[in-house]
Amino acid sequence: MKKLVSVFAALAATIALADAAFDYDEACAEFDRFYVGAAVGGVFPQGGSRMSPRASAAVRAGFYLTEMWALEGEAGAADDHTAFAAKALWHWWGYERLDPFFTFGARGWTHHGQLGPCGGLGAFYHMTESLSLRFDADATLGLDTDTEMVYTLALGLQFSF
Repeated sequence: MKKLVSVFAALAATIALADAAFDYDEACAEFDRFYVGAAVGGVFPQGGSRMSPRASAAVRAGFYLTEMWALEGEAGAADDHTAFAAKALWHWWGYERLDPFFTFGARGWTHHGQLGPCGGLGAFYHMTESLSLRFDADATLGLDTDTEMVYTLALGLQFSF
């Protein structure tokens, strides 16, 4: 029950921050709002876990609320583990092609019930207006589980439309 409450608290905090930070106006209509992507990478648990390091794959879909803020959902798989995440992205600084960002939200692993808040950083390399190379590194804090932390690294492509 504590796990479920923690996830809902993390999601509520993400939605509250998003609502407070975003000003919907017509100026936002000038950029691509939706995106989808796929990535491959690795999962690295720490802290006496029954999970072991393994290769992973993930798909993402998201929506840009402003040019700096996006909300996304992610589904990933690593052998017998499946992960689902709800995250916010904050693009804090960027050049024409290189675009670093922070992420925060919640992630849950179905196999052993690892669940908790996640946060990380990453960067886009924009190859075209719509196609980007994306690198992510993040950590999920395990709440009430045998896994203290789960680190993930991912490299993938993202298409905006």
